[in-house]
Amino acid sequence: MRVEIRKKWDLPLEQRIALAVLSTAFLLGGVTGCLLASLSGGAGGSELGDYLTGYLELAREGTLPKGLWPLLWGQAKYLMAVLALGLTALGLAGIPILFGLRGFFFSFSAACFCRVFGRRGLLPAFFLFGLPALLWVPALFLAGVPGILSARKMLRRTPGDGVISLSGAWWCQAGLCAGLALTAGLLEYWVVPVLLRAAARVILSS
Repeated sequence: MRVEIRKKWDLPLEQRIALAVLSTAFLLGGVTGCLLASLSGGAGGSELGDYLTGYLELAREGTLPKGLWPLLWGQAKYLMAVLALGLTALGLAGIPILFGLRGFFFSFSAACFCRVFGRRGLLPAFFLFGLPALLWVPALFLAGVPGILSARKMLRRTPGDGVISLSGAWWCQAGLCAGLALTAGLLEYWVVPVLLRAAARVILSS
């Protein structure tokens, strides 16, 4: 029974390779972002500290500018790019690059809070970036793995192969990923500001 369950959940080799490539790209981007944030010092570090302190002050007062559509677009644009790249041979290189950029911006933003506020910065960083990431990261990988495999097939196509039609499974998976990404945007709009306000009060009062 254990062997049957293990075989059922094992990914095919090509999917494991695609997952490893995208995970490596995301991780390398994340490490680069952390290193760059840790190197900020001098005038740049002072300006960063002033900016994040002012940001938390606005969050504490509940006066942060926010709009629903910009937040939804901020989450959807990466997913749409992955889905679009998966339909062309360019996705074979473009999707890993996009994952690297996404990992970089995610880790750099979170690391800046820790760079300025030390361990206390983990709390607002988690509320602001970590909570939405629990939704958009799975969506990104769910779209990225089949996307890079599809891009590889497009690269191997010959001019006479005809047009590839999108299957119902592709649309279902794209819909699931879009739902996760949009939910992450709604989380940023309704839940994150409340939690960030509480975190700002703790950090600025200490």
